[in-house]
Amino acid sequence: MSQLTNSYPYPLMEEDRYDYLENMKYEVEQIAGSSDYITFEHKIEGDNLITQLLKRGEAKFITTVVLKSALYRETFDEVEKITNFYVKQKVPLRTTFETQSFISSIVYIGKDKEILLDSNKMGLDEFWDKTKIQLLKGFILATAGWRELENSASDLLTVKRDDNIKYGFDVEIDPKEGGRFIAKINPNLYDSLNAMSDNDEHRRSIIIHILCVGFMALKRYYDENGAEELTNFNGIKLELKSKNMPTWEEEGFNPNSVACMFLEHKFKPRGEDDE
Repeated sequence: MSQLTNSYPYPLMEEDRYDYLENMKYEVEQIAGSSDYITFEHKIEGDNLITQLLKRGEAKFITTVVLKSALYRETFDEVEKITNFYVKQKVPLRTTFETQSFISSIVYIGKDKEILLDSNKMGLDEFWDKTKIQLLKGFILATAGWRELENSASDLLTVKRDDNIKYGFDVEIDPKEGGRFIAKINPNLYDSLNAMSDNDEHRRSIIIHILCVGFMALKRYYDENGAEELTNFNGIKLELKSKNMPTWEEEGFNPNSVACMFLEHKFKPRGEDDE
């Protein structure tokens, strides 16, 4: 019996909890998406207290979106019903390059009431048998945990053809709308990059080089202006901290290592024909 049961005054269906029997499951999968929305598939299995409430229209599926830096939080409950216990849900995405967090749940929407739990009829662990609980509107009955939609450093890169660049490229920081890298590229190099396949090793190395110069520009921008307005880069900063790598706000920041962390160099082994 998990001690987690004691942290709620009512049974909660969640991974690694044991309030419900093993064959009672709530699962959420990301099945599709676009730049405008993300689609989740909610499924709950077994005959239990939650499915009984769903049948009676006393519970519903929701997803909450959180953008921490903007103090944004919004809950969506509109779903495409496939069956009582299987729905698909399109959740709009915010226009941002920061990490967006999602948590999908099933919540109680009926009237506040006291109920007597019956483990045999409600799919519950025997711990809850004959327990009276207060079921209040808004209670989370099941949750699939947090997940994040992250953007890579290359998602923050805009490449432009620039006739004024005689050789190679230059990268600067555009602080508007949360900030991004702007790479101004010599016309010949720009055309060559566009002619290469996305999987071309040389093209990949050039983009890594551009990102490296971009992180150098980010460091300069921070030293001169601070970075409060560059909210699009907050997700990258958190990822660096999670890997114990210095950020552009700290000593020891290494633009080359950071660029290679987000986009690794990849080369195919030389074959006999290449020797």
